[in-house]
Amino acid sequence: MNRSSRQLWEAPWGYSESFLFSVGLMGIGFVLEFLTGTSPGQMVFPVNAIAGGVFIVAVLLLHFLFGQTTWLKWLSGIPASVSAIVTLTFLVLLMGITPQVASQEEGWMAMLGLNRMTSTWPFLLISLYLLLILGLVTVRRLFFFRLKNWGFVCSHLGLWIAIWAGGLGAGDLVRLKMNLTENKTEWRAYDDKGKLYELPLAIHLKDFRIEEFHPKLAVVENSTGELYEKTQPSMIMIEEGMECELHDWNVEIVNFLESSGRFGNRYHQLNDFGAVPSARIRVKDQQGMELEGWISCGSFNMQHESLKLDDQHSLVMTVPEPKRFSSEVVVFTPSGKKAEVILEVNKPFTMDGWKIYQLSYDEKMGKYSQFSIVELVRDPWQPLVYLGIFMMIIGAIHIFWIGKRKGELSL
Repeated sequence: MNRSSRQLWEAPWGYSESFLFSVGLMGIGFVLEFLTGTSPGQMVFPVNAIAGGVFIVAVLLLHFLFGQTTWLKWLSGIPASVSAIVTLTFLVLLMGITPQVASQEEGWMAMLGLNRMTSTWPFLLISLYLLLILGLVTVRRLFFFRLKNWGFVCSHLGLWIAIWAGGLGAGDLVRLKMNLTENKTEWRAYDDKGKLYELPLAIHLKDFRIEEFHPKLAVVENSTGELYEKTQPSMIMIEEGMECELHDWNVEIVNFLESSGRFGNRYHQLNDFGAVPSARIRVKDQQGMELEGWISCGSFNMQHESLKLDDQHSLVMTVPEPKRFSSEVVVFTPSGKKAEVILEVNKPFTMDGWKIYQLSYDEKMGKYSQFSIVELVRDPWQPLVYLGIFMMIIGAIHIFWIGKRKGELSL
């Protein structure tokens, strides 16, 4: 039986041509990355806003002038959409399995941009390709709109807005760090390269506070100072009066002081700058030998103290881990705005488009730190990205609900 088969690149194009086109576009991107040795620069306002407007006009012109051509019907069809999404997903997977740390070292990964995927030519070309496809699909549905298809239009338009705004806004994203000192006001911040910027807002640090967990008991090897982990658990949090088994020893907490200082042959309660946690420990080994003594993790002005268990091992107290740390600050601007807030990790404060995050502190000083590091982020395109995501969610819910109702009606 004679069977006629369509030749490759013979209209109408299908999945084979679509995947060849998208993979070829990605390959062109990698060639550009390799030959130029540089990534495409990021646009900043107002250039990115103008470029975004030109892109929208281009999509509309393509639809109205060439909407009935074979190649544009292919470009706004399912095979092209699927191939673009699969290719972009492949790049995202590459980004997930390769360290995204831009370095000055020579190597094929750096030459192809695999260590900074989101700022490379292949990622840009495939993203623009997908954005063009989504734009054409959305415009076609908008100009032949039916009420029952509003969920499809909403989800696709939302995805288009999220990608469009996220890509254009990358150049306007500002992420800076500011070092704050108690009872001082700061208005300068620095980027990852250490460059200083004067900001249109100032922050006064009134107080920096840390709440800590109790320190832990651990056994270390005398020769190396490394943690001894023969059995589990390897560390146990200290509590007043507790008794536990730690590796080959029975440990009893005779006395525990959260804030103390050493006077003579023992520690006493002391609420002073630089005071340390300490504990009087009673230890028995498997042969019934008993030891007793004080241990402490020390601080910036007090030495740590350990209890030698035998020639190979010693019992130590670990440095307390922070449970919660926060900065009590006053934020104000030249226009007269002023706000007294408490900054905590993952609880940012927003003023004049700047998000202020609690980031870090002077870890050497611990709970006595009078130094706080905050992060300031400004992303003027973020509301548009959130709008796009919200539209995607609403559209997906509508599509799911319509599909569920049709399924119920068909039963």
